[in-house]
Amino acid sequence: MSIGIILALFFVFVLLGVPIAFAIGIVSVLYIVDSGLPLLVVGQRMVAGADSFPLLAAPLFLLAGTIMSYGGITRRLVRLANAIVGHITGGLAQVNVFSSLLLSGMSGSATADASGLGSMIIPAMKKAGYAPRLSAAVTAASATIGPIIPPSVPFVIYGAMAQVSIGKLFVGGIIPGLLMTLFLMVTIYLTCRQHGYRTHDRLDFSELRAAFKASLLDLMLPLVIIGGILGGVFTPIEAAAVAVVYAATIELLIFREIGVRDIPEIVITAVRLTAIIMFVIAVSNIFGWILIREGAGKLLVDFMLGISNDVIVLRLLLVALLILLGLFIETIVLIVLVVPLLTALSPHLAMDPVHLGVTVVLSIMIGLITPPLGLCMFIVNSIAGIGMGEYTRTIMPYLAALIVCAVLVALVPPLTTWLPTAMMN
Repeated sequence: MSIGIILALFFVFVLLGVPIAFAIGIVSVLYIVDSGLPLLVVGQRMVAGADSFPLLAAPLFLLAGTIMSYGGITRRLVRLANAIVGHITGGLAQVNVFSSLLLSGMSGSATADASGLGSMIIPAMKKAGYAPRLSAAVTAASATIGPIIPPSVPFVIYGAMAQVSIGKLFVGGIIPGLLMTLFLMVTIYLTCRQHGYRTHDRLDFSELRAAFKASLLDLMLPLVIIGGILGGVFTPIEAAAVAVVYAATIELLIFREIGVRDIPEIVITAVRLTAIIMFVIAVSNIFGWILIREGAGKLLVDFMLGISNDVIVLRLLLVALLILLGLFIETIVLIVLVVPLLTALSPHLAMDPVHLGVTVVLSIMIGLITPPLGLCMFIVNSIAGIGMGEYTRTIMPYLAALIVCAVLVALVPPLTTWLPTAMMN
């Protein structure tokens, strides 16, 4: 079975509505049978994909994020964001983006930010007179900041697959995450200026002090995680465990916004998320192994070098290719699939492993907000009660802003390498 037939079958199953993880699994089994290999290979490759010590950080970060989302963190951080940027043109839309920046240090997941923040901020924006399509588009675009600002579940997965320092990936994502926030806020300012959207007229310092005081313990979590990793106090996996203990302590004992009776539901939610991610990683590892076995890495290198061997052009092609694939392939699947392919391509890109990792994850995350399969798109559209057509027309300026960020990160290495070099070497 050739690589062309493999990919064609995969996209046929996806177009028929088969969940991507199952589509990958079915195609992989068909390939194994057609190739005359023992079916035992399926189990071996699935176990090999999931049997990675660094991946232990993923379920722990997911559990910490679930604990925080069940508590009042979203409400407290939205209040702080409103106090800081609510007076800027764009009002609640600016608050939406800044809240995502603050929440990014807690959840590490774009879909968690889109659903948790979206369920609160989209109704508030609609009530304040913002068009539902604008509320949805801004929420989806800002949710992509979540996996770039540490802690980040996609960085954990990429680091485990590519054998890259997860701590350096975390630190390397800070500047790109801030850059994404800035670009989105400027875009909101430009698009909302003509409508005069704003929530209040001036910066209220008394409210800012009160909001900062109320959310101080929440803001300490990412500082504890990054500070502990940078200081050599604990590894990223231990940092994830610390995050769980910290989140449980402040929500159960200090704010008391969740109770002991909520713990089973929180754990079950986190376990479900973990099971989904680990299953996706396991079946994607089979598919990735098949692609490598069929020479997909060499085909990719030959294709890109056939266009140009200039480093800048190759980096731009990489970003474009990842964004294009993100239109059709779920983000975790795509991360697992591209890592072995990049092994053959990376020498031609002249990119530091951290630089490459941040570029790949940022570019892939853009697929979360793009039709036809963007998961964040479906979440916010459901909350806002709008269709894909309305959403697609509105998301374009924000999509363009994020693409520009991805290009800048790919072409300017210090944006991702300066902080890890300065703080971890």
